[in-house]
Amino acid sequence: MSDLAEKFRSPVVPGSPSQKTATRVAVAARPAPVPLAQRIEQEIRAGRVELPVLPQVAIEVQQLMDREADITSLVKAIEREPAVAAALIKYANAAVYAGLRDVTDLHQALLRLGLDSVRQAVLSISAKGAFETNDPNQRRLYQTIWLHSLTTAIAARRLAALVSVAPETAFLAGLMHDIGRIVVLRGITALRKRDPQSFLVPAHTVREFTDALHCPIGDVLCHEWNIPAELRDAIARHHEPVLSEPKDTLAAVVQVADLMAAKVGASLHPDPTLTLLGRPSVQLLGLDDVRLAALLIDLEDEREQLVTIF
Repeated sequence: MSDLAEKFRSPVVPGSPSQKTATRVAVAARPAPVPLAQRIEQEIRAGRVELPVLPQVAIEVQQLMDREADITSLVKAIEREPAVAAALIKYANAAVYAGLRDVTDLHQALLRLGLDSVRQAVLSISAKGAFETNDPNQRRLYQTIWLHSLTTAIAARRLAALVSVAPETAFLAGLMHDIGRIVVLRGITALRKRDPQSFLVPAHTVREFTDALHCPIGDVLCHEWNIPAELRDAIARHHEPVLSEPKDTLAAVVQVADLMAAKVGASLHPDPTLTLLGRPSVQLLGLDDVRLAALLIDLEDEREQLVTIF
């Protein structure tokens, strides 16, 4: 602005119409604050949140099975991770698989379990690390999500035996169905570290964020882990209110298993009064009240056994 123009410029008097207009323009130009849930999702999708990493043994086992490798090659790969090998032997001796004699070595364990179960078990054991945290404020939440996921996986496998779904596929879908919650929690931790003063979120709000975001964000991690499309679809859609078509069967299995876990108390939202009958997903699976009651009893028994393994 020239000196002459500056000399004759009208002053802005506080409270005058011109000042109010200038203030409105400034406010309008200021970008609207991004909702917190959207910020968390943006952080994750932009790669600014460290995603859980699938251990090398799980990747190698999947690659070997895709190449139809022999059991000796699988044993050699798993033996390089003693904790996974020991857990597999323990798993093979669990009541759901146990034979007349205890399994004492990895080769025997793989023969008893079968290749599909081995793939599921290795991925399950490996995924357990994703449900752990160094943040003391979130440790109990992580533990609850893990217990819920494992209980859902057990229920899903039992349900799969009643319909045309591979039990081990159902188990893995159940185990992974809430993995997005863990990624959302990591996003919250990352934002909190970056801006500890303004990022103060009460515990109930944290759970609301995981409720809202865990399905789409879980799909992000499943893509990173190269989870098959069938499982990704079930994980992404397990909260859909109407699952009633044959193509929805796996998602329906996961949904009903998720509800069963809540009914037995293993959930972020436990509800022993939950009514399952009448839901489209329950009807799709052909379940009646007698079958549901028996499944719930079996679920509690098996969960106690497998919690010590995984």
